[in-house]
Amino acid sequence: MSIIKGGAARFNGVIFYSEKYISKAIRNRDGTLSINITKRKDTSKLDRVINKIPIIRGLFLLINPIIVMWKLYLFIFLPLLVLLVLMTRNSVIASGSSMLVLSIIAELIQSHFLLLLTIILVTFGVICKITNLGKYHAAEHMTDTSFSTLSSLAISDVIMQSRIHRRCGSNIVVFFFFWCYIFSFFIADLLLLGVLSVCLGYELFLIQSRMLTPFYWIGGFIQYTLFTSKPSSRHVEVAVASYEALLKAERNDNKV
Repeated sequence: MSIIKGGAARFNGVIFYSEKYISKAIRNRDGTLSINITKRKDTSKLDRVINKIPIIRGLFLLINPIIVMWKLYLFIFLPLLVLLVLMTRNSVIASGSSMLVLSIIAELIQSHFLLLLTIILVTFGVICKITNLGKYHAAEHMTDTSFSTLSSLAISDVIMQSRIHRRCGSNIVVFFFFWCYIFSFFIADLLLLGVLSVCLGYELFLIQSRMLTPFYWIGGFIQYTLFTSKPSSRHVEVAVASYEALLKAERNDNKV
């Protein structure tokens, strides 16, 4: 990815972004395609500084997918966040029938934290599988791989590519669980455990070392079985349209 810096799947389309532009292509209900190119805001000095700070940049950069798909993340993670906050405030959970129920739930979370995260992960995977999200996610990967390896965006070439992408953010999940497991022996505060695992997981993700190949094998398995589904040519067409529009915008910008 020299021009393309990343991408994301949506329930009805695909987003790709470069340093200067964001390209969003969606499949409308009537079957037509809509493509929207917007210019990205200039990176602030603060952002550039944060992006150079290990640990901190992981937490900062992982906010992006939450912003893009905030409704889904809100539905899945807000209840967990509320319970985690309540759990770290033991003085608040004291008495009353409703508070007792929260206390019991909080205790279950603390006792089976990794199991709960696994359930959430599988739930998200089921959503990907039963909707078009997984198909567009796969099309996003396949489109970038086709252009990066073959310099081709022909549908016939894209459709032959793997659904697994080494730079997919899903790989961070593997590193996250790794650190969660390690830190669980030393850290009792689940909020601190989660934050540290996310930050250090992102740092491992950035390394892209061959020594981490076993982690990427697991990440690839998760991508294939949970977060992607085999796309049709219609899904690939949307991803290709988004990719082509972004390349065109960047090239036109360079001519100016």
